[in-house]
Amino acid sequence: MGPAFVPVTTIFALFLTFLAVDIWTQQRTAIDAASKEVSALMRLSELREPAALNVSQAEVLLVAYRNAVSTDEWGVHFNHKASPDAAKALRELRMQGARLSRDGSPALMVGQWLKAVDELEDARLRRLLIGSDHTDNNQWWVVILLAFFAYMMIAASHLDRPPAGRLVLVLFSIATTLALWQLAMHTNPYNGGFTRVTMPVYLAAPTAGNL
Repeated sequence: MGPAFVPVTTIFALFLTFLAVDIWTQQRTAIDAASKEVSALMRLSELREPAALNVSQAEVLLVAYRNAVSTDEWGVHFNHKASPDAAKALRELRMQGARLSRDGSPALMVGQWLKAVDELEDARLRRLLIGSDHTDNNQWWVVILLAFFAYMMIAASHLDRPPAGRLVLVLFSIATTLALWQLAMHTNPYNGGFTRVTMPVYLAAPTAGNL
């Protein structure tokens, strides 16, 4: 039984590692998406200034976007659900770029405007995708099933030494429970026991004139 115990625990450790890597990768991706979303918003805010494209109407749209994102998407739904108001503000920002082009604004700056809108939309969609479809539940079931097999192999390999078997089972169960608990607390980067990705300050709901 001893030699058979090693492959089972090795496979369990590998799948536990894969699960942990997936969770940490999701968190890094969430942080990157939030950073790019803020960067795109700041670029749009700069481009709307009189010294650039002079788009006074864009201030209201940017305020509406930040209100919808901070209040609905981050605040109420923890990025599990998209806000129609945020989507509407994005569409209006894109249409504003088309109007600027039609009105003869500098093509280079209009291109920068549309690129910033694209980056804002991409970052938002990535944030919502992570929030609504984080770590695959199948990975959790595989890891838990392998942990059960590992417990059985430990018990079987210590049938001739019950006291030692009980001690190993207790220690192994404590270690695996702690590991799985820590991973479970970090599964959703926006909501859970340990929220690792908080809403950037710049996304907080502003007021018109304080963009």
